[in-house]
Amino acid sequence: GRRHIRGSEEEERPAPEVKKMVPAVQVPMEAAVVVLVVVAGFMAAALLRAQSTGRVQKGQAEEEKKHARAPNPPVSQVEKLIASRRSIFPKDYNGKAVPRGVIERMLEAANWAPTHGKTEPWRFVVISGEGIGQFTAMKNEENLEFLVEGSVDWEHAMKKIARKQKELGHVSHLIAICLKRVVGKKGKPMPEWEEISSVAMAVQNMHLVATAGWVAGYWSSGGWNKALASERVKSFLGIDAADRCLGLFHVGMSDKIARYRRKPGSWEDKVTWVCGPVDAKPLNL
Repeated sequence: GRRHIRGSEEEERPAPEVKKMVPAVQVPMEAAVVVLVVVAGFMAAALLRAQSTGRVQKGQAEEEKKHARAPNPPVSQVEKLIASRRSIFPKDYNGKAVPRGVIERMLEAANWAPTHGKTEPWRFVVISGEGIGQFTAMKNEENLEFLVEGSVDWEHAMKKIARKQKELGHVSHLIAICLKRVVGKKGKPMPEWEEISSVAMAVQNMHLVATAGWVAGYWSSGGWNKALASERVKSFLGIDAADRCLGLFHVGMSDKIARYRRKPGSWEDKVTWVCGPVDAKPLNL
């Protein structure tokens, strides 16, 4: 130690403490590489999770945006479309083909019809091209089975078949309107009259879309309880014995749509308003 002399006294101070250096831990190179790989793996997994979450959130947002309710058209436009709908007879079709895209939009609109129990009982079979002639021939054969050959009714039917055959040459598509008996949530079918009503409303939706696109449409119910109810026709349409074919919707293009006029009777004559007291005895509950 160093000696400090103060006056005549001599004082010796202790030497400062020397800290010992701890030798560094030697980590093997292989272990360091393993640690780096593990850390990189965790970081990559976290990045992938973040990207995946972002994609899911973006997809959900796009899906919600796609299904967001668009503003309804003005009431006046809806009323005008409904009042413009007409049944255009096939004899006034011009033979031009209706684009498949138009048919698909008609069928999509039909799918939005009201349905009790959400059974959606409507079924449609779209027939075009040579299929129209083949189906019509089968339908005519089945209808004639109900008549005596050579009778007055048989002769009348043959003349009608010849006339209709010519008209069908102008039809672009035939859509068989079918009712499928569907079992509801309670394990049994809904009342048939309710299901028929649903199918009819589906046809109305379909017809309105056709009207909006200046496409002619006509629902023919001929033979619904004869040829269209036969096992042969049902088999062709792919429906079961308990199901029904309620007619054929004829679709085509026409230059004579504007000529069709209609003036329905007053709606007020068909409506009764009940606003006051009803003559009925109250129930004792």
